[in-house]
Amino acid sequence: MRGALILLTAWLAALASTAQARPAQAVGVATATVIRPLSVVAKADMDFGTVTHLPGTGGTVTVSPAASGASYGGGASALCSGVSCTTAHPAQFAVSGEPQRHYVIQLPATVLAIGTATSPDTTAPPLTISGLTLRSSGGGSNPWLDAAGQDEFAVGGTITLPADLPPAHYHASFAVMVSYS
Repeated sequence: MRGALILLTAWLAALASTAQARPAQAVGVATATVIRPLSVVAKADMDFGTVTHLPGTGGTVTVSPAASGASYGGGASALCSGVSCTTAHPAQFAVSGEPQRHYVIQLPATVLAIGTATSPDTTAPPLTISGLTLRSSGGGSNPWLDAAGQDEFAVGGTITLPADLPPAHYHASFAVMVSYS
């Protein structure tokens, strides 16, 4: 009987080590959804038009993203003369990407416009463009790509003219970033 007990103990020990040696298994799943990348293209530049201001008085010119034209503050006013006449209008951009998706537009807080004086003996100081605002055709300030994955948006802003600003041509570049929300 003692032999049977030893044999039973050895068999149980072998069975226990076999049970502990078996690994546990499970199946994991990985998925991914790939969507079209967003792209943005400039279609038209923002233009504050041809402007002037009263002597000794500064002013502002504001272009709305909702419509062409501008509003004038302080001593600033529109001026149109010959071939140098331009009409104020917002910048226009086209966006494409995954249909029926929201996206976010990032604009800078301010932009510095660099001027080239039209008279050789004067210097044009830099001007600040601020208050950049946008309006999307697919969602106002909450942009949305349509069923074809397309949208457009406009950007407006305000340029500040200091008193006694000499005649000059100004130019500024600003970055527009779009990303899915």
